[in-house]
Amino acid sequence: MLCRHVYSCLLSGSSRKFPSSCVQRTIRNRDTGVLFPSVYLDFRARFPSRWTSIASLHTRKPVCLIQKKACQRNLSWSGGLSSPTRKKSSSRLRKDDEAEDENVAQNNSDALEYHWLEDGEFFDNPYHQDRKIKPRDVGRKVSVSEPVISELNNLFGLTRAEALHLVRSPQFLLVADGAVLKTLYFLKEHDIPSKQLKRIPWILLQTEDVLQVKFTKITSPYLFNNYSEGLGFCYFTAQQIGKYRKWFSVEAVKFPNHPNRIYYLAERMKVPVDQLTERIVKPKRILFMDLERIEHITSILERYEVQSEDILRDLWVYYHNPALTEERLHRATEAGCERPKLWMCRCPEYIFERTCERYQSQKELLGEKSVIEYLAERLECEPEFIVNYARGNPGLMRAHVSKLKSQIDLLISEGFTRKQIRASMRILLYAEKRTAERIKKLKEIGYFPSSVTVLYKTPKQFESYYQSLLQKYKRSLNK
Repeated sequence: MLCRHVYSCLLSGSSRKFPSSCVQRTIRNRDTGVLFPSVYLDFRARFPSRWTSIASLHTRKPVCLIQKKACQRNLSWSGGLSSPTRKKSSSRLRKDDEAEDENVAQNNSDALEYHWLEDGEFFDNPYHQDRKIKPRDVGRKVSVSEPVISELNNLFGLTRAEALHLVRSPQFLLVADGAVLKTLYFLKEHDIPSKQLKRIPWILLQTEDVLQVKFTKITSPYLFNNYSEGLGFCYFTAQQIGKYRKWFSVEAVKFPNHPNRIYYLAERMKVPVDQLTERIVKPKRILFMDLERIEHITSILERYEVQSEDILRDLWVYYHNPALTEERLHRATEAGCERPKLWMCRCPEYIFERTCERYQSQKELLGEKSVIEYLAERLECEPEFIVNYARGNPGLMRAHVSKLKSQIDLLISEGFTRKQIRASMRILLYAEKRTAERIKKLKEIGYFPSSVTVLYKTPKQFESYYQSLLQKYKRSLNK
């Protein structure tokens, strides 16, 4: 226990001073009456500095110092282990006692041995091995080990960048790497594809034993045809999966051509079953929701041509008021929105009004033309020129038409030619207010830029450029 206590305090960066308490005090074994030396010197040799950081400790292989001869838990107060607040070391310790300690240390040097922990283990205490590791536990790892990254590449074909992105969650620092590796092998044995693993990386945080129980349940009658389609249900506990199976068996008569309502909804939404299963575990009330309500909302979304992937990303739409959903989709479509988004159905009224105004102004500006045709007409160039530029700068196609119009009008009114604008169309994506302020600031010192590139420099670059021009302007006045 003392060994583990010292090791834990070293890992946690505790400021408790062990030299004075461990070197001058010893532990007495009541059975044999033999003293064995403090473990501080052994830890001092292994960890040279008491102030060693946790990151540097974990770069070495974890070690636990254990004693072959077990000692009693109940230690006498005279033996040295008293309360957590230790007394000052006694100055009356006899020299012969110190000599005896040194002799015992030499004779019992083989009484201590180093027990190396396996990769991914944090503690040699069975209490910690049998429970989930919490953030407050001592010995928390600082990164996911290299074997996990390499196995993600070997088993699932993920690149190193994809693997590191997959385990970026801090929750992976609370799970032993050995447990993650076992889960990887288990998922590979059950033919789980890598693209599904990238969509729900939280599945790696579940142990192999837990997944074995859940996999048995999700492939039972009234649930899923295979492991991949039901993998999202592993988000639930085994008891919850059993509850949903019981409910699906009750309503099975409503879906004679489908195993359960999830397969029916996937067919209505025109989305894959496995992706719907992964998404539906959060708005889980849909699994018990009245079928008529689901059918009514789905028909509204189909009527206004809401994309299937948009519905899949926002299944909370089935919780909204159907009348309000239909009203807002109708208003957005009338304003000129060709692909209405479901966030419009739940956003505040003032945001929805502002969005509709933007679509209305865009509809008035463009008419029957596209954005590319509008820019080609305003800048007097071929549409292919705009298309080629937009490939390297996709933000141009996402900008609102009213913003593009106002920026072009400003530049032309200030004296820039359409050829100058075409040479640096990036200026169209910047704020009109900032562009006007910079043009005014340059004109005040008698300078008009020959290119628009100076107008979209960073604030630091523009200020440096402006100061150099200002110095030239002052020197010209002095002459």
